[in-house]
Amino acid sequence: MAHVFFTVTRDLSLPADVVFTELIDWKGHAAWVPLTRVEVLRGDGGPGTEFVATTGIGPLALPDRMRVDELDSSAMTAHITKIGPVLTGTVLLTVTSTGENTSRLDWVEDIRVPGVPQFLAKPLAAAARKGFRTAITRMAKLLAVN
Repeated sequence: MAHVFFTVTRDLSLPADVVFTELIDWKGHAAWVPLTRVEVLRGDGGPGTEFVATTGIGPLALPDRMRVDELDSSAMTAHITKIGPVLTGTVLLTVTSTGENTSRLDWVEDIRVPGVPQFLAKPLAAAARKGFRTAITRMAKLLAVN
């Protein structure tokens, strides 16, 4: 089982509250994470909410089931647990205001991938970082238009 850890930090030309609001719109991730659809299984988006983000096409799609454990709108942080059956681990999302209309997003994932040998953890982390950078760029473009 591979233990994969990665961080993506992006400085954005968007207000922190706008970025955080978009991040915690779990179903909204489908608009900017490529090849992804999101289904909220239970909850109102806050702590206890469970959702599945399925990325990919057909039989190659990967369901990623998650639970929101903590959500602090004033600190602009969200702690999420990946609850399997494929991926397990944690996600920490943090948005920090860096100016009136600028912010920094830190996206940290610490996950385990069964059936994948540990020597592939670094390449997987690199691919994940690239994928999340792309997704965050798409999110920023979407928010800038609206």
